[in-house]
Amino acid sequence: MISHILKLIWNKKKRNALMVLEIFLAFLVLFCVIAYVIFNLNKTNAPLGFETLDRWSIELDNLDSSDTLALQATIENLESNLLAQEEIEAVSFANFVSPFKNNNWTNGNDDNGFDFFARMVPTDYELANTMGLKLIEGRWFTEDDFNASYEPIVMNKYFMDEYYPNKSMIDSTFIIDGTKKIIGVVEAYKYRGEFSEVSPTIFFLDHKWENHATVLLKMKEGTPTSFEEKLSQIVNTTTKKTGNIIVNLEKERIDQSRESWMLFIALLSVCGFLCINVALGLFGVLWYTINKRKAEIGLRQALGAHSSDISKHFIMEIMILTLLSLLLGVIFAIQVPLLELTEYPKEIFYKAIVYSIAIILTLVFMCALFPSFQAAKITPANSLHED
Repeated sequence: MISHILKLIWNKKKRNALMVLEIFLAFLVLFCVIAYVIFNLNKTNAPLGFETLDRWSIELDNLDSSDTLALQATIENLESNLLAQEEIEAVSFANFVSPFKNNNWTNGNDDNGFDFFARMVPTDYELANTMGLKLIEGRWFTEDDFNASYEPIVMNKYFMDEYYPNKSMIDSTFIIDGTKKIIGVVEAYKYRGEFSEVSPTIFFLDHKWENHATVLLKMKEGTPTSFEEKLSQIVNTTTKKTGNIIVNLEKERIDQSRESWMLFIALLSVCGFLCINVALGLFGVLWYTINKRKAEIGLRQALGAHSSDISKHFIMEIMILTLLSLLLGVIFAIQVPLLELTEYPKEIFYKAIVYSIAIILTLVFMCALFPSFQAAKITPANSLHED
């Protein structure tokens, strides 16, 4: 039967060419979208690394001053005034590299015997407590570390897994802008959001008056948004600036994630619309083909073909045609991971190919069922009567 079907497909190659092209293009679009979605959803599987519930941030107006002592006094007064509020449990000062900002600071070298490239996060010794960072090895910074023989640094787990797999490097030295000492490892710190890529990260200790672009706050559970007005007055009065902005980090996380989810929904909707069009096209082509081949169907039944053989024939014909289209699509799609055309992990593309094939085959099979069953109901008498 298969050889007979292949002959029929070849004899109608011009008519089938458009169907092959339609399925081929649908597969490629589906492959690209699924690969993109899988890649970004994999990012959300990695922990954010810090808490956002009951965490606020204040983006301070420009406080830079040539008078270092005056700036230091302003920052210390601000910290004292904030901690004096019963709604605020902890305060940490951060630079422009802080939660849900797209700023980036990177550094790297080959002085440690290997090339590395990492994000740099200046911090104070209160960040871990304020933002709920999870330490998995060693310790966080303390105020005494400002007087340490070697400047301390803390790595994220991804850094250790990438460059020191299955090793403990606590209390070891590391060369970056001089010799530093590794004192701890945190689980993660995806400060650019849930959909940002996990990357090697290094924290280093800095004075709060040198690292004050953002103030991070751990609020008392259930603090109402109405407290923002009072908080704004405290900050404006202390800094003598009125351009300070208060941000609820949980709301910021949700808003930022919503943008990514909306993009996914839009892309998947386009794919869904494309699949519906392909399904309607296949359904129409099959229906038209069956009506044109009623004489053939009637003749086969007159020669003893069972109705199930008729259904099986039409289903196999469209499935073989689909497999030929998918084979062509896979030949193109497989080049992406083989030639490493993107930085996406190869396994993502292999998964996207499998999922795309499964979706297309399921769609085509469902579209072929009803017309094929209708073809099986055609009798020799009906086909002769219509002819």
